[in-house]
Amino acid sequence: MIAEDFATRGIRVVTGGAFVDQELRAVYRGPGLAELWRLAVETMEAGKSAFSMRVADEETASALSVVLHKPVEVAARRQVSLVRLDEHLRQEGTSLVEVLRIVHGRAVEEPAGQMAWRSRWLAQVRRYEGIPEERFAEVIGVADRVLKVVLAGPEWEWPGELEDEVVRRVVVRGVALAFGVGVPGGVLEEGEVWRVAGFGG
Repeated sequence: MIAEDFATRGIRVVTGGAFVDQELRAVYRGPGLAELWRLAVETMEAGKSAFSMRVADEETASALSVVLHKPVEVAARRQVSLVRLDEHLRQEGTSLVEVLRIVHGRAVEEPAGQMAWRSRWLAQVRRYEGIPEERFAEVIGVADRVLKVVLAGPEWEWPGELEDEVVRRVVVRGVALAFGVGVPGGVLEEGEVWRVAGFGG
């Protein structure tokens, strides 16, 4: 994926693998993003999941619009989720932890919890499940709703959405990553994932 604003400046965004440090610096180390990365690393290392930042000028608004994949207005306050920010960066072939490592010039440890498994989940679904791009948002939306039920605790009822084979595969992958078990390669292994998630039906 080429980020249009960066492409017009002659900066190439690489997908399908890790960024070279030099490319990361060129794309993400501009002054318009300095506050974003400062708040992101502080929030992550404090064990929190989101932060709010003020968009001070046009340069910041333009840079944030590219990174967040949505229009950002000057003088607004923008709530930023670390999970969503990581998802956007993974679509460009990198990750929030990798960008913060390069921008701040030091090691940044990936936190445990939702960000860790959900980001890996989305990246793996894009890579392995073969979902057409035009269906991706729809499938992920349904899978997210199902995962809220499945991950809420034991004794949940089988959601009807799991009758869709594509949705079921995506949900199974998410459950496996959330509980730290192997992604199943067959029916018997899939059954084990459901048992770990507390389904007794």
